[in-house]
Amino acid sequence: MKVPMRHLALLGLLVAVPVSAWAVAYRPMNKAIHGVAEEIRTRTSSLEHCDKLNAQYRELKSITKVLHQSTLHAMEQIPNNPDAEQWLESTSEAARGAGLIVRSVTTSGQRSEGEYNVLPVDVNVSGTFESVYTLLQHLEQMDRLTRIDKMNIHRVEDNLVEARFIVHLIFAAGGDS
Repeated sequence: MKVPMRHLALLGLLVAVPVSAWAVAYRPMNKAIHGVAEEIRTRTSSLEHCDKLNAQYRELKSITKVLHQSTLHAMEQIPNNPDAEQWLESTSEAARGAGLIVRSVTTSGQRSEGEYNVLPVDVNVSGTFESVYTLLQHLEQMDRLTRIDKMNIHRVEDNLVEARFIVHLIFAAGGDS
């Protein structure tokens, strides 16, 4: 049985069309698809840190907002003048109320520190440690920005301590003296 040439040509054509389609169209398209897929994998792996960076940015932004609010609150606590008399009266009353003996309270003249002025106040008290701690808590809770510059506490007897601290009263430089 002899196979006619037409059948062989048809068979050759049936094999050649898919092979040539694969070589001409599908093979370059598959290479392009694999190239794009590899590029997507590369870019995705380089973007993995973006979520972490975005979370850090949001955290930093919220911390900055809290700092800004705290700064505004602190600025509200800086008066235009020293108001030392009111502060001294409040501190003396708090010391006596805590059971402390106020040995001395002296001021040593204001000085300028940049855009603010500072009035140092030297406070000497004696009593129990708990009462000194109560006085320090009172100073902390006052509606005024102050800074404790130096503090010395030493025991005199079992339940008696002497405390000396220098508190800086901070006020605006443009305020009245």
